[in-house]
Amino acid sequence: MRCLIDADILLYEVSSGGQYKGEEGELAYRQFEGVAEHLDQKIKEIEGEVGADEESLLFLTTSEAVNKKLNRIRKERGEPTQKFKPNFRIKTAKTKPYKGTRKAEKPFHFENLLAYMVDKFNVVVYEGMEADDALCIHQTKRLEQDDTTICSRDKDLRICEGNHFGWACHNQLQYGPRLVSRIGELEFIGKKIRGCGLKFFYSQLLTGDAIDNIGGLSRCGPTGAIKILEGCETEEELFKAVVGAYQAKLGDGWKEAIKEQGDLLWMVNKVTKKGKPVKWSKTTLKEGIKKWLVKEES
Repeated sequence: MRCLIDADILLYEVSSGGQYKGEEGELAYRQFEGVAEHLDQKIKEIEGEVGADEESLLFLTTSEAVNKKLNRIRKERGEPTQKFKPNFRIKTAKTKPYKGTRKAEKPFHFENLLAYMVDKFNVVVYEGMEADDALCIHQTKRLEQDDTTICSRDKDLRICEGNHFGWACHNQLQYGPRLVSRIGELEFIGKKIRGCGLKFFYSQLLTGDAIDNIGGLSRCGPTGAIKILEGCETEEELFKAVVGAYQAKLGDGWKEAIKEQGDLLWMVNKVTKKGKPVKWSKTTLKEGIKKWLVKEES
């Protein structure tokens, strides 16, 4: 088993733990050596929980800083450098800026820990995409072998089929290790939706994702989403239910709206021969309209 680790979350979590408030409320910083040791130990703990017997892969979202550090290593290894490409979702988002509410400030040890991570571990970056996409692409390729586990605390990644593990942190409990099926499941707990697989993806098409500043279907909260998806057990049923809700709310503008939301929310699980992301709108939406909607109208 090989751990596919969400290094974005791990990097921020560990570097955040490298600072604290002193007795008078001022920020104090731990020695970097201790922070680096914490990262090493955390990776070992994750590997132990998953039962890993291969070297872990750490996945980072593309950024100019990450690309610069990786290009330095590529030059040292005699490998070709890569040009930085921003996340495709930035251009995709028309209604709201993608992740427009995120704070830009990073913890004190963030950049140093990033450099340490890139130098020491086997880091994977897909230019133009997020770590989430790269994680899902790698896991999807190995589904038949069943020898990888996505390791992340990000609930959005649980859209992706296969093995998953999420380590505990503060109030967030450990998740798995467990196998997520393609269709997945939904739960309604405390007025919030918890789930995985395609069911969770289609629920997000309705509710959106406030953390990433994705609106979903206007004024459709978790309660409404659960009602719309009630009884849906196949992708065809999920597709028809969500498209029907968009059509009822938006009329002729439904297709452009669902295209934007779907491409923002979908975890890319394959790329073209040229390495470009295969978007939800180019596959499922396009094919679903032909198979499930037009056929029904004719």
